[in-house]
Amino acid sequence: MNQKTKLAKAIALTLAGTVLTIANVSSATAGTETMYNLTTSGGADNSTNTSNPTTGGTWALSGGTDGWLYGGNGSSAGTSTSIAKWANNQGVGAENQTPFGYTGAHLNWGLEITGGAGGSAEISTNDSFSRYGIYADVDTAKGAWSDVNNGGATLAKGWRHDLDMGLFKSDTSGLVTLSAQGIMQAGTEFGFTIFKGMSNNTSYFHHGSWNSTNNAFGLSTNSLPEGSTTFTQADIVAYSVGGATPSNINTISFDAIAGEVYTIAIGGYRNGSWGDTNDGYALNVSQVPVPAAVWLMGSALLGLTGMRRKKQSI
Repeated sequence: MNQKTKLAKAIALTLAGTVLTIANVSSATAGTETMYNLTTSGGADNSTNTSNPTTGGTWALSGGTDGWLYGGNGSSAGTSTSIAKWANNQGVGAENQTPFGYTGAHLNWGLEITGGAGGSAEISTNDSFSRYGIYADVDTAKGAWSDVNNGGATLAKGWRHDLDMGLFKSDTSGLVTLSAQGIMQAGTEFGFTIFKGMSNNTSYFHHGSWNSTNNAFGLSTNSLPEGSTTFTQADIVAYSVGGATPSNINTISFDAIAGEVYTIAIGGYRNGSWGDTNDGYALNVSQVPVPAAVWLMGSALLGLTGMRRKKQSI
């Protein structure tokens, strides 16, 4: 009986400590910073755009590939300075503000969560205007992740032509959930492929297909965006599945490690052809941290249970 009492007290103390720790984490000040590449199709400067792209009833920022860092169809080879202007907490329009030291050739946006308590934010042209007074070009081709017109229902491919690439980083570990929706068109769907780390490609070949079979038969080299990006299959941490039994379409989750940068590839899922960018998207990103106390509690309970069983055996 005495051993049971000690065990109960130990568990109660552990749980109390856990609740206290979780409360402290929850009361921490969370911060989010969204970062936007202020270029449009062909690398055109969009850093002074104060016109709402939805005003005319059709998406006004439609066009080809955006997100260039070294000019339209550009390469960073032999170039040390990005010409792309960015909107972020440092201001609007300044060059060389590429998130997290990214050195690749193509990037659309970035998001960082700080404060140790997780948090949530939205990536969208409306968020860009709300924070920075500029409507950034945040859209993707309707078939960028999967275009059923390219290969048919079984062998459908996506197109890199207007596939958006974004970066995510948090100062705490925890479950990250992404949820996307079209801004102007109801029913618009999106697919994701999420990689650990950043590509360091010095050029980007955007005019080509990728993502053949849409992971319907598992991950393969077809799951990689290629186009000179440097990701490997081992870098994939979460992905959508297309085909007869699609999954992780529009909403997807993955476990993020504190301090790690993740690359998010997002594109339209079978809404139209690879070149159609007649709708923007709003991507809600939220993170629920995993307090260290939860793991400590589990370890403590297992240790106490083991001690109890050992004494009973003796």
